[in-house]
Amino acid sequence: MSMTVGQYGAAGANLILNAGIKQIQSQQSLIAWQTSQGTSSSSIAGLDDDGQTALSLSPKLAALNSYQDNLSSIQNRLSLSSTALKQITDLAQSLNTQLLGMLSSEGSSTTSTNAAAGSAQNGLSSLGTILNTTDGNGFIFAGHSPSNPPVTSPSTLYNSQLAHTISGLVSGLTDSNSSTILSQATSASADNSAGMSVFSSTLSLPADQARGMRASAITGPDDGNMTVGIVATEGEAASSTSTGSPIRDLMRDMMVMSSMKGMSNTTPGFTSLVRQLHDSLGQTTNQLIDMNSGIGVTQNTLTRQQGIFSSLQLTIKEQLSTNLNVNLADVASRSSDLSLQLKASFSLIADTKTMSLADYI
Repeated sequence: MSMTVGQYGAAGANLILNAGIKQIQSQQSLIAWQTSQGTSSSSIAGLDDDGQTALSLSPKLAALNSYQDNLSSIQNRLSLSSTALKQITDLAQSLNTQLLGMLSSEGSSTTSTNAAAGSAQNGLSSLGTILNTTDGNGFIFAGHSPSNPPVTSPSTLYNSQLAHTISGLVSGLTDSNSSTILSQATSASADNSAGMSVFSSTLSLPADQARGMRASAITGPDDGNMTVGIVATEGEAASSTSTGSPIRDLMRDMMVMSSMKGMSNTTPGFTSLVRQLHDSLGQTTNQLIDMNSGIGVTQNTLTRQQGIFSSLQLTIKEQLSTNLNVNLADVASRSSDLSLQLKASFSLIADTKTMSLADYI
């Protein structure tokens, strides 16, 4: 039997050592990647048994992130709605204060009435602008038709067909017909025909039907759909003194007030009409406050839900971290061990270069 030095000598040893060095260097590259990325593998396949956990938890985390995004968007919309309703309520209260003053002998002059009529006319434009508030995704009072502005021409509400109709009614005020005038103005304000309604065609509905136009949003799994926000024309069933919608009633009262220019306590039926408007605006103010309170309740509910989802997100992230993230202290220790092994391998290769044939016999 014959043997060669090359097979069992330096050359063979170097082959074995070089193969070991490549393996060590490969492990060092993996450790370097893990250290920089903080995770144990760049792919699910490299996670071994932990890959199944990642596959099951990742979609759940993605869904929770989506729900949280929806909730944040809804909260922003509700916050804007609450602010807008507060502005509308302040407008109604300011006009009602003027009406209260008009019931006194000092405030029932033509000058005072003209000032109140001017405030009401200016308030109509403000009301229209507020009702057309947007949140960047659409009009917040437009329900599930957010691309359509609730009020078609907010800056010219005082010059609309509805305003002219109500002005014509008020011009016929007498001692005996103030209640009839308000009732007729109510009917005109509740008229949803294209020629009379100042609202978009989608919102020109009876108040109790308009409530069904509220937008819906996905806020969670399973039955996590809910209606959110307020529709401009929503409310309860109409009556002879109310359209059912507090916002429509406010608009009606403002149009009546703006039509009283030139009147005073010497005008027949003036005091009776002012008193009815005062009572109406008081009721409207309370309804607007109730609407805003309802928004607050919804916001609190959604805040609690956001808290629950945040806890779930944290739990899932911790589980994923346990399965995916590397222990940096362990990685550092392994890196040190590999460095020592690499140095030892290079030393052995260097030693073999100086070995003679006798060293192998």
